Amino acid sequence: MKKTILSVRWILLFLLLLGLVGRVTGEERLQVLRVKDGFNLQQDLAEWAQKSAGYHLYSSGDGLSLRLYTGLDEHFLYLGFAVKDPFLTFQDDYSLDFQKSDHLRVTLFSSAREEEAVTLYLLPTSKIREPLFNISGGSLQRQAVKVHSILNKDSYFIAVALSLDELELTPRRGVKLPLQIMINDLTKSGEVRKYWVFSNNAHGYGLLYF
Repeated sequence: MKKTILSVRWILLFLLLLGLVGRVTGEERLQVLRVKDGFNLQQDLAEWAQKSAGYHLYSSGDGLSLRLYTGLDEHFLYLGFAVKDPFLTFQDDYSLDFQKSDHLRVTLFSSAREEEAVTLYLLPTSKIREPLFNISGGSLQRQAVKVHSILNKDSYFIAVALSLDELELTPRRGVKLPLQIMINDLTKSGEVRKYWVFSNNAHGYGLLYF
C-alpha cells in the first residue's frame, strides 16, 4: 500500500514538472541592455545576439521555441523575437488578429493592471512579403512602432522598435515594464495552438528591467 502511494506521488510530481517544462514562470526578470547609438533594427540575428541581451523563454517537445532579445537607446525600446517552428503558415494577413497565421502577440503593461495594456499583433510576413502589425488597447500610435523581419524555412526573426515617448516610459535604473508574449502556432492539420510564455494564460507576465 505504501509503495502504491509513493508511486502515485512520483507520478503527480512528474506531471507537475512536465507542465512547467519550456515555460518561464510569472514575473521573470529580464534585463534590458543599453545599446550604442546607431543600433540598427534591420541587422541580422547574429548581430542582435552580440549587441543586445538574450533570453531563452520557451521550447516545446515538437520543435517550437522562442528567444527574446532586448535593447534600449535614448529614443527606442528594442525587442527581437527569434522563433523556431518546423511548420510555418502565414495565410491570414487580413484579419485584425492574424488568427489563422503563425504570429506573435506581445502585450505591454504600463502597470500590472490588465486594463492599461497594449497588445501588438506581429505577423512576420504577408502576401506583399512584408511584416505586418496591428495594435489593440492603450494609446500607442502606429507611427511609434517600427517592425522588421527575417524569414527562413523553419524559423523567423521579428524585430520591433517602440518609441519611449509614446510609451511614456522613462527608463531610469530600477524601472520595470511588465510584458506577456503569446505564440500563435498553426499545425499542419490547421489546429490553432496558443502558448503563453510567462504563464498558462494572458494574466501572467515577465518584467523588463531597465
